[in-house]
Amino acid sequence: MPKHTKKRSTIKRKHRQIKEHAEENKAKTLDRKQLAKEYEPYNINKRAFGEN
Repeated sequence: MPKHTKKRSTIKRKHRQIKEHAEENKAKTLDRKQLAKEYEPYNINKRAFGEN
């Protein structure tokens, strides 16, 4: 009896979704890094540990 496998179209759809999410997350990460740079002087952790 053959083992049940997912159809190729299902796998392609899943991969496409993963890729889209990865691109969205990359964009979010870049935005977050930019914000972190802008707010760096106000960063409490850096002041507390004296990493200036």
